[in-house]
Amino acid sequence: MAITQNTYTGDGSTTAFSFTFPYLETTDIKVSLDAVDTTAYSLSNATTVSFTTAPASGVAIRIYRNTSSDNLQATFHPGSAIRSSDLNNNFTQNLYVTQESEFDVDTATATANTAKTTADTATATANSATATANAASATAASAASDATSAVSTANTASTNATTAVTTANNAVATANAASAAVSAAAFYTPIAALANLPSSPSNNDRVEVIDSTGVQSSSAVSGVPTGFVGSTNLTVRLQYNSSTSKWAWQQYFAADPENRYAANYLAVIKGDGTSSGQVGKITLNCSNNSHGVSIQSPAHSAGATYTLTLPVNTGSANQALTTDGAGVLSWATTDISGKADIASPTFTGTPAAPTAAVSTNTTQLATTAFVVAEIADEIGTTVQAFDADTAKTDVAQTYTAAQRGTITTLTSGSTVTP
Repeated sequence: MAITQNTYTGDGSTTAFSFTFPYLETTDIKVSLDAVDTTAYSLSNATTVSFTTAPASGVAIRIYRNTSSDNLQATFHPGSAIRSSDLNNNFTQNLYVTQESEFDVDTATATANTAKTTADTATATANSATATANAASATAASAASDATSAVSTANTASTNATTAVTTANNAVATANAASAAVSAAAFYTPIAALANLPSSPSNNDRVEVIDSTGVQSSSAVSGVPTGFVGSTNLTVRLQYNSSTSKWAWQQYFAADPENRYAANYLAVIKGDGTSSGQVGKITLNCSNNSHGVSIQSPAHSAGATYTLTLPVNTGSANQALTTDGAGVLSWATTDISGKADIASPTFTGTPAAPTAAVSTNTTQLATTAFVVAEIADEIGTTVQAFDADTAKTDVAQTYTAAQRGTITTLTSGSTVTP
């Protein structure tokens, strides 16, 4: 049986007494003198009680553990991380309460047996008193009265013993149920990394890999969720399946949840710590968690560092977000063609647009291809590009020397045709 208490007898001078049982909280340690709890002591170290005044000689000293069963050591909420230390503390609390219940059951049973013995003795005394009353008629009335009183005391003791036995049986049932719950709990053996996986595991052996780096590509592991990448700050739980000779994926959690989840002002969603790997990314899943949309940072190579500040309201229909070039976003309000759109854009480079059909007469933008086709349609021929060497008829012309030609020599009989 587990040790839940240590007892001593005072000698009038000793003040420090050690104890050997483990505990969760110092408030679970209790001390009594002659069966009456006292607080006139302190803990001089983790396993020693020091009384303010030395207990008197012959005083019964009891140092015992009374683990709180009103509340669990740790409470888990949907979506929260579950740490192995919290689970271990909860099961240790359950174990300690069970041990103390078993001690109380044994004590109650011993008390019940003592009460029964006392009752039997009282009954024997009553019978003896009755015989004495028959033998001595002078004291018969007094002896009979004493016998009746003794029988009544015996009956009361017997009733108390029966109640104690019932209480003890209930306590045993509770202790057995708690023990079964502890036995049914799934425990995982912590290991440092995948390299430390047991070499000869048995079916359903469970391990908790503190550093899950490389789990997504390990040939010894099956069932890793698509997209999961192990790292030094992610702990993974695996269970061995002897039929496949692989460690089957169970679950994962952050080694330090406070740093892993964005819950505070100025929280940072970190990348995987490499120059070309996964960037910081937030994914918003659908209600069935079968797909989702993500917002992520540019690649490391972009060297991007900036902040986008959202508008102060939701804007109006057909408006678009624009930036002031310093990261402050706002809704465009300038009216173009009857719609609220991006305000007065200025294009650079060679922007392209759809080419309208010939004879289109709307507010659609006209491309150079549309203009050429429209002119050709109007004059009934293909429009050619302007040739700078072609003479114009609507303005006075000038000619270069090459166009005019140069007469350098006239001989007798020569003719010149302009």
